Amino acid sequence: MYPFQEVGPKSVKALIDKICGFREDVINAVHKQFGKDPKLKVKFAIATRNVDWRKADRERAIENKIAIIDDSDLKYFTDLTGLLKHAARYQFLGRYFAGERVEGLRTKVPATRGFMGGVSFYNFLMSPHDLLKIAYISHRSAVSNDDFKTYQRMVKASRLKAIGEYIDDGGKFPTNIVVNLKVDGKLNFERKESFDDTATGSLTLPGLYGSAWVIDGQHRLYGYAHASREAQNDKSVVTVLAYENLPVRDEIQLFVDINTQQVRVQRGLVEEIISGLDIDDADPKKRLDALLARVSLQLNKSKASPIRGRIATIGQDKSTDRCLSLVSISDGIGHQAMLGYAHKASSTIRGGRLSDLSGSSEATMEKAVSAISQYLNIFASQLQEHWLLGDAKGGYLCTNNGVRALLELFKEIMIFVEHKESVNCESLTADDIVELVEPYVQPVVDFFKNSDAASINEYRRRGSSLQSVTENCLYMMSLISEAKSGFNPPKVAAHMANRDVQGTKEAKDKIDYMNSVIFEDVLHRLQEKYGLAGDKWWFQGVPTSIRKDCDSRCNDQQGELERWRYLTFSNYSDIVVYGDNWDLFKDHYNFIGKGKKALLPRWLGRLNKARNVTHHVEKGPLSKSEVAFVREVHDLVKTHIDGGVKLVANKRYLSEATSDDPAATQVAAE
Repeated sequence: MYPFQEVGPKSVKALIDKICGFREDVINAVHKQFGKDPKLKVKFAIATRNVDWRKADRERAIENKIAIIDDSDLKYFTDLTGLLKHAARYQFLGRYFAGERVEGLRTKVPATRGFMGGVSFYNFLMSPHDLLKIAYISHRSAVSNDDFKTYQRMVKASRLKAIGEYIDDGGKFPTNIVVNLKVDGKLNFERKESFDDTATGSLTLPGLYGSAWVIDGQHRLYGYAHASREAQNDKSVVTVLAYENLPVRDEIQLFVDINTQQVRVQRGLVEEIISGLDIDDADPKKRLDALLARVSLQLNKSKASPIRGRIATIGQDKSTDRCLSLVSISDGIGHQAMLGYAHKASSTIRGGRLSDLSGSSEATMEKAVSAISQYLNIFASQLQEHWLLGDAKGGYLCTNNGVRALLELFKEIMIFVEHKESVNCESLTADDIVELVEPYVQPVVDFFKNSDAASINEYRRRGSSLQSVTENCLYMMSLISEAKSGFNPPKVAAHMANRDVQGTKEAKDKIDYMNSVIFEDVLHRLQEKYGLAGDKWWFQGVPTSIRKDCDSRCNDQQGELERWRYLTFSNYSDIVVYGDNWDLFKDHYNFIGKGKKALLPRWLGRLNKARNVTHHVEKGPLSKSEVAFVREVHDLVKTHIDGGVKLVANKRYLSEATSDDPAATQVAAE
């Protein structure tokens, strides 16, 4: 260890050359003093403080297998020791002996092997102190303060201390510690007996630091590092369930699945862990996963990003303005393939419009963050009040669903621009891409700038499914198409061709007619059955919840109308099947479909959805199929219900005439 005190850049070449000169002599001296059984590992390191390492010196040190320990490393391991106690030593060794086999770590245990979904797993008992030597929690490829935060999220110091005290008092743990064992190739399992797909035998654990990622049981395991008993005298064992070479996303998802069933773990933690993976990993899928998560985190940190500080990461409370999730942003970029697709056969990532043509992961990350930031800033800068609302009432664009729709719109415009301008976005800079896209975005900006609350709420109302996000994107694309005649991608043309503007106007009139007919019919039939005295028909024929809603609206308008005048179209389907009412209505309302009583008048619900569109301009127009449905129901209502209203009215007139005026009875009969 050779500490430097000077601040700033300093050449370390002479020291590296010096270590290379006496390396063999030192290794021989160590082996002479301590022997070679077990074979000792010798590592040289240069520790510095306040030194800005030159790139050439770093590469030279790595080439000569000399570890570099700088200020951030020292702080990290100091902090980690405060959290994990002596177990931090193994994280230190895992950092500097990564991938190097250490004979002293090889442990053989009796084990049972099984298979689940094609994945092998093992059950065994072992010393927690031996497991601590090969265990780790964070996936990050290099130590950093962010890495320490990962440990802090997964293990709490107060809980570790309490578990350490529990262990010292003789406490035992009956449940498994779940790990994923990472090895090149297969684990060494010597089978002795087999029972179908299960076998017993001996399992040799890998002699590698940092080879067992702890999926579940972090506190139980690292609690032993807080116990006061000495490891060499402790005969404790823990039960272990070990998977073999699970893919990264599978092991992280398993971690989340296990913990969400016990102590609630936010799913955004998956993306935060993945962001620490190597963006230059040989596996293109891992590389792409890491890039997506890293780009999303950078969008939350970059000063140029309009969603800076708007993503609720782990440990932060969600609020109306900090309402975006890392998962949603990462998935939004990924589903649009903005960074491309992982191509396993060639170990490459292909086809990303925001990828850098050089193939550099770092360059791709910078380009994607810049392009997305500039694109979203078109909306944030011109719609400041709306953007700042976030998830508050009246806000939409700066919500998870809003940003997802904007990202999809970004991709669709890029596709259009590529065809129109005969360019390849992958070969363009972020600035060039945004310059080409911006003119097409303006009609969407203008719409949200001039829209009322109801129009904006319609975008929120559609929901959060992928289908709903795409639907909102299509409506935005339709705005562009209406403002710019040249913008007519096939999916927009199909979407607009399916809309029936004139048919919607016709449907509005037909629905108004049906509303009037059904209202009169419902009232007449209920009054006929339950009677008018004391509004008995109202109390016995109408569900309590509907009556309360009508009473509330009546009170709000100070009794301007009779309370049943406040019935809405959505109430009819519940009224006609309420109690014994169906006997009154089934001959006239059961004209579409078959099934249970509650489902038979479902046409009323569908008609009400159409009414929500025809009577709110911002929601329209209806599709051609929806207009056709309204026309069909209109004809059926005219035939089955309108005639029924007249029949009830005639019966009422006949009844009243018979009881009060014999002369009128004769007229009615005639």
